[in-house]
Amino acid sequence: MFERIGIFGKYNGIQCWETIDTLLQHLIQQKKTVFLDSASCAEFPHQRYGVEVIERDSLAECIDIAIVVGGDGTFLDVARSIVDQNIPILGVNLGRLGFLTDISPKEMLNTVDEVMADNFQFEERNLIKVTIEKDGQIEFEGLALNDVVIHKTDSPRMIEFETFVDERFLNSQRSDGMIVSTPTGSTAYALSAGGPILDPRLDVMSLVSINPHTMSTRPYVIPGNSKVMIKPHENCNGLAQIICDGQITHHIGVNHQTCITRHKHFIKLLHPKGHDHFELLRAKLRWGDKLS
Repeated sequence: MFERIGIFGKYNGIQCWETIDTLLQHLIQQKKTVFLDSASCAEFPHQRYGVEVIERDSLAECIDIAIVVGGDGTFLDVARSIVDQNIPILGVNLGRLGFLTDISPKEMLNTVDEVMADNFQFEERNLIKVTIEKDGQIEFEGLALNDVVIHKTDSPRMIEFETFVDERFLNSQRSDGMIVSTPTGSTAYALSAGGPILDPRLDVMSLVSINPHTMSTRPYVIPGNSKVMIKPHENCNGLAQIICDGQITHHIGVNHQTCITRHKHFIKLLHPKGHDHFELLRAKLRWGDKLS
């Protein structure tokens, strides 16, 4: 099924060269056609293998599968860039927690062989799209696999904004901001802010306030096809920022409207056969530790 493989690494990630080198040699021995992502692997010594380094915008059109060697941040970046090409993605974990890149370097070659032999599990995860308008004109568009966050800037003052779901008024709040999270992102920033852990099979979004001024403000889960509109309160002054997956930032003011919806395409995640998300949660969140 997978004959053309794209390898993506960490930006400025010399520490991942050894793992990529091992993976590249193995795939070439298996007679696979391999391409490297120019955005993250331009400095990798690819000449010794004669493989092509291709611009990311064109790479997704050349491959059957994407293999990400890095951490969850690298995975998020790659997923956003290939989701519209319907390319499945496999993650090798060189980071810390690794909720998305769930394959260790020690297991990498065996897992890759199983995937190439059509022996794997796959699941689809929803992404969310954010559109920011000012005076009726679109000023910014972006995607997020984990979350879209509205957050105050460096000022110690809270921000005040109103939230609408499917054009119905939900609430007005003063807080440090709010996280609009996918189930994938429920174990990221939203978890730190007190949000619920959502099963990744769900097609939903959660709204999690960050340090709200009132104790009655609680996380709220809505259907995945909902339309969330965030408007700064008319008494609000200064700037806030919209952040996609902790990586892309755009500043907003009182005249901006931020709309968040489910993206039209889902990302396909590949896992080794027998992958168990509950086992992953127990390992990463240490739920399996015995109480002393």
